[in-house]
Amino acid sequence: MAPERLTRGELISATSAVVLLIFMFAFAWYGVDGIPGRPGSQGGAAGAETAWQGLTGVRWLMLLTILLALTAVAMHAAHPERQVVAAFRLALLALSTLTAALLVIRVLIDLPASGRVVDQKLGAIVGVIAGLGIAYGAWESERDQRARLLTTTLARRAASPPR
Repeated sequence: MAPERLTRGELISATSAVVLLIFMFAFAWYGVDGIPGRPGSQGGAAGAETAWQGLTGVRWLMLLTILLALTAVAMHAAHPERQVVAAFRLALLALSTLTAALLVIRVLIDLPASGRVVDQKLGAIVGVIAGLGIAYGAWESERDQRARLLTTTLARRAASPPR
């Protein structure tokens, strides 16, 4: 892989994706209040849930976004066409923006299982920041791509003779 071909945005997205993947499974996101007699309850004892356990509707989107962010970096080893890279960047921008918005909603605004979840843990806050980091990195990468395209176009126009 040629690191010089990677953009700053792709590195931000990939790093944020690794952080989100780790925090998604290894750290508590929500404090839960056990409800006696409820299936899966801890007999009335308080406990914690990871993102995988608590965000059943969003977890697959999170995994897809992580996979796309890591694939966008890994694909540079295959030296793909510019159009393929551009399509990956645009797809990552759209998907990561949706994922970040849903994470903000499910962590900060509308907690999952609001009758059972009592608070957010550090994992949830870091997870939201990592989700926003993936989206920011995708935006930065897309912006960089557009700037390079504009620079190349202007250089070609300046080098061509006037008509």
